[in-house]
Amino acid sequence: MASVVARRVAAAALLALAACGSPEQKAEKAAVRSDLYYGHRDLYSARVEIKRAIGAQDDVPEYWAKLARIELADGHYLEAYQAYARVVEIDPDNEEATQTMAELSYQAGSFEDADRLADKILKKQPRSLRMLLVKGAVAASRRDVPGARGIAEQMLAIDPGNEGAKILLARVMNMSGERAPAMALLEESIAKDGESVAKLMALLDLYNSREDFPRVARTFARLFTLQPGNAELRLEYAKLLYERGRPDRALGMLARLARRHRHDPAIEQKIVDLWTEVGSDRVDVDGLRRFVTTSGDKQMKIALGHLLLDQKRHAEAEALLRPLIDTGDVTAAKVEADVLYAGALAGLGRGGEAQALVDRVLKFDPANPRALLMQVQVAIATGDLASALRDAQALVRDNPALAEARVALADIYVRRKERVLADASFARALNEVPDSGPMLTAYVAYLRDTQREPMAREVAKRFTRSNPRMLAGWKVRAELCLAADDKTCLVETLQALDQVAGSMKLRRRIEAHSPGFAAAVAAAVAKREGEEKERGAAGQARPSCGTTGAGC
Repeated sequence: MASVVARRVAAAALLALAACGSPEQKAEKAAVRSDLYYGHRDLYSARVEIKRAIGAQDDVPEYWAKLARIELADGHYLEAYQAYARVVEIDPDNEEATQTMAELSYQAGSFEDADRLADKILKKQPRSLRMLLVKGAVAASRRDVPGARGIAEQMLAIDPGNEGAKILLARVMNMSGERAPAMALLEESIAKDGESVAKLMALLDLYNSREDFPRVARTFARLFTLQPGNAELRLEYAKLLYERGRPDRALGMLARLARRHRHDPAIEQKIVDLWTEVGSDRVDVDGLRRFVTTSGDKQMKIALGHLLLDQKRHAEAEALLRPLIDTGDVTAAKVEADVLYAGALAGLGRGGEAQALVDRVLKFDPANPRALLMQVQVAIATGDLASALRDAQALVRDNPALAEARVALADIYVRRKERVLADASFARALNEVPDSGPMLTAYVAYLRDTQREPMAREVAKRFTRSNPRMLAGWKVRAELCLAADDKTCLVETLQALDQVAGSMKLRRRIEAHSPGFAAAVAAAVAKREGEEKERGAAGQARPSCGTTGAGC
């Protein structure tokens, strides 16, 4: 009853505030209405009202700050940053805007902006823990271990129980090879001050890098208790289960999540996206098929069709997708199934039917990248390389981030025996799509087929330097190093894998290749730690440069 009365009072207040007045009065009333909606977590209406206030009076920094807070609450970080930037434009000394922009810049990877904005606050408030944490996080991201450690210790001197400082220090300790002390630091903090999502997530990173799966599982369970309604956590755990070779447990987790969020298209799409990301080599496709055919919706069946095609199980894909396709004119609701079905037909040798279906899709949507890619693949399968080349060039031009199109274009050049163009195509693709595992795999296979093993190793090395936590890249590089018996490369790979989740099997294979590898890696780690300690000691011996290092 009380809530009904409160809503009626709020509605009456809004009606009263809607009266006419000067632009300033209109803006003020709209801002008050926005606050009322914001208090009730109606972010859409709050945004509408504060934009009305800004429309009436756009030079009031507090109105822009209100918009920024709404965008933050709604997870729209770019829009929040832009609104806060307008606050600073009007009021250059606004601390709320500057501090939040520093944090958002760090999260977006704009470390120079994060540093600059944090320094602006620290110049006036050298003990600002919030901005010191930004500085420390930037230093850690740049692998400035002594600098990040110094900032963490400075924060703890100000506030011995500061959670951000302890997480930062644990992160730095792990980077220095002090993993066990880092875990002990966080566990001690949890025992003393209680659990938090931030501390448990930091522990997850440490346990993941040790391949300590029982502790990983227990930490996720603790997170589930803290946030019982967080679907993202469960999706992340399912992804980890797939990566660790436990597809049955992953599917069980996803099945429970799907039941809890029955008929929620957003959750179903995220599950589908997860299967696509993980790939058919890690998903138990047969187990997934039993789940999808009994309880999955159309999108899940389409995702299963995609995985079946990945495994070249064309007959099964054709049977699964046949009831889902358009039998007459192509429609938006079924176009994805149509494209995959064309792939199944092509795989079964029914190229004419596949091309006819692709033609219908492209008549409906001439720019559909998946249909264009399928057209290229059908043309390759039927030996029409001239058409395949023309379409692949257009597809890459219009969809430069589509790695499969890049691979197809390079493959056409290989089939046409145009090696110079194939070389250029692969090299350009790896430069412009630098984080594609399939692209790397195709490029390395091509280089090995053309007897250029040293170049293949160099390409894989560049890829892992750019993507240090991507297991797929390290797998490719390890295979090349094992084939060449390159012990220096293998030691470097082992050191790097210490920070890569799901790498235990690969590490064991490398260690089994040659005795003494574990000792070599331990010696390299000890040497690195000694060098870092020497640099840290040298830094402490230098005169203090202040919080920001200005003038050093």
